[in-house]
Amino acid sequence: MINFIKIIDELFRNSFVNELTVEVVSFRLLLAVIFGGIVGYTREKDNKPAGFRTHILVCFGAAVISMVQDQLRLNILELASMNLKLSGAIKTDLGRLGAQVVSGIGFLGAGSIMKEKGETVGGMTTAAGIWATGCAGLGIGWGFYNLAIPAIVFILIIIVIFKKFEPKIVKKVKFLKFEIKFLKNQNYAKGLLAAYEVFNQKLIRITQIDKNQSENIAIFTVNMDEKIDISDIIVSLSAIRAVEIVKENYN
Repeated sequence: MINFIKIIDELFRNSFVNELTVEVVSFRLLLAVIFGGIVGYTREKDNKPAGFRTHILVCFGAAVISMVQDQLRLNILELASMNLKLSGAIKTDLGRLGAQVVSGIGFLGAGSIMKEKGETVGGMTTAAGIWATGCAGLGIGWGFYNLAIPAIVFILIIIVIFKKFEPKIVKKVKFLKFEIKFLKNQNYAKGLLAAYEVFNQKLIRITQIDKNQSENIAIFTVNMDEKIDISDIIVSLSAIRAVEIVKENYN
């Protein structure tokens, strides 16, 4: 029968235990499933690459690794107490397995990062969330609830609440390329200057201009606000007398 008094005592314990009982292990794994699931749910409902079950497994697995390392600690202490001559020779690195988990989660997170249309990259927040959830799972496995529980709370605040304020705080921009082909019978330099003025008037920052005068082509790489209408830019560029055609180029 489950001893609820021991479970409550375990919740408020933030130090090493003398024995990893079934109750202690079950309680820590349950916490890992609950907290990992809460974070995963926030990603799942937004149709992100890594969702509910992924975050649960990451948090769960990290907690298991922590408890494996903790059990090794207990076994070494028991062996050293039985043979004092070995106590000076037996050594263990309590953070080694956890360090490998943190590195391994990095590779898992990399799988959720995808290059989207244009120069933008998606999945960075999901990857960071997986990594942070795994770190919290390590804390749960060690029984450091004073670290793990606030960490999960702050992860949720960052993912859910900060998302609503991000557009107001951070102005999102995107990188685009506009390929402009000029008429052969027009002045190439004047056409470039006119195109430059279009971007300048619309407060669009030009990061690079690739010129191919032999083909009467110029490619403008720009950094622009997501709210700006791309079709409006194309119309304005096409209205230039020296321009033959304008293409939005993502390559």
